[in-house]
Amino acid sequence: MTIKLSVVLGTYNRLKLLQQAIESILVETKIPVKIYITDAGSTDGTIEYLNSITSENIKPIFVGQKIGQAQAYNQVFQIVDTPYVCWLSDDNKIVNHGLDTAVSILDDNPQIGMVALKTQDKEGPFTNSPYIGGVSTIGILNVNQGVLRTDILKSLGGFCETFRDYGIDPDLTAKVLFSGYDIVYTKQIAIHHYRQWSSDPNSAEYQLIMEKQKQYQQLYQEKYGIYSKQGWGWKLKKSIWSVLKKSLHGLKKINSEKPIFFNMITRDWYNIMTSKYISIVDPLLTKNKPYYLVQFAPKKSGKRNII
Repeated sequence: MTIKLSVVLGTYNRLKLLQQAIESILVETKIPVKIYITDAGSTDGTIEYLNSITSENIKPIFVGQKIGQAQAYNQVFQIVDTPYVCWLSDDNKIVNHGLDTAVSILDDNPQIGMVALKTQDKEGPFTNSPYIGGVSTIGILNVNQGVLRTDILKSLGGFCETFRDYGIDPDLTAKVLFSGYDIVYTKQIAIHHYRQWSSDPNSAEYQLIMEKQKQYQQLYQEKYGIYSKQGWGWKLKKSIWSVLKKSLHGLKKINSEKPIFFNMITRDWYNIMTSKYISIVDPLLTKNKPYYLVQFAPKKSGKRNII
């Protein structure tokens, strides 16, 4: 059977998490996949483990040093030869046959360039959120982990190495959208994320992460700030959302998993109403589909995006 999907994983000294990630891909994915693991020089038994599972479809790449996620992934992207490619972290666990769903979405919808694998934190400071993914300063709902068409990824040059580690995902999301392709989220949770962050906002580790996040956000704004202008549709959606929050108490509970309108939870509506490229009638457009939160590429928005 033809292999349609390559999965690229980056790892460094997190053997147990890596084992869980690889096992979840094999158990939860029915379609044949190639798995590439790029290792930055682990010393915890990871290299021995990878050597033990190496096969035609499981290919370790021993970089031996920390060169940054963007460069490490890009080196692997250059040799990927399947129609679709997915990037994951070693702290991800595939659930609900998420990769199968993403590939089927891309097979059936040529205008969709990337599928966000809906991700839920199971450890770390954000476990109270039904799923992760924020709306950027220019109105784009970011993709934290995704599956996309390999030809699109290569034409865009992969991850931007200027970001190195933090910010590579939102940057790629913007590049795919602005290149003329739509982006969607899986309706079901596709990844459980075991984020090994300190939950203490006063810890040195947490402060360092926040500083890196701040740096990437500044770089992102420098690169994409020209797209932050608010058109009438975006202003209207955000104004409606502001009014609804004040009048409907339930909307203030953004992390509640109780459906409110059209079987959508508050977090869904927050993403719809505060993003620039998702239609206000997204629940109707995606009814009975395995995906939703469709971000229409700007070139198409005048024809297809109502607001």
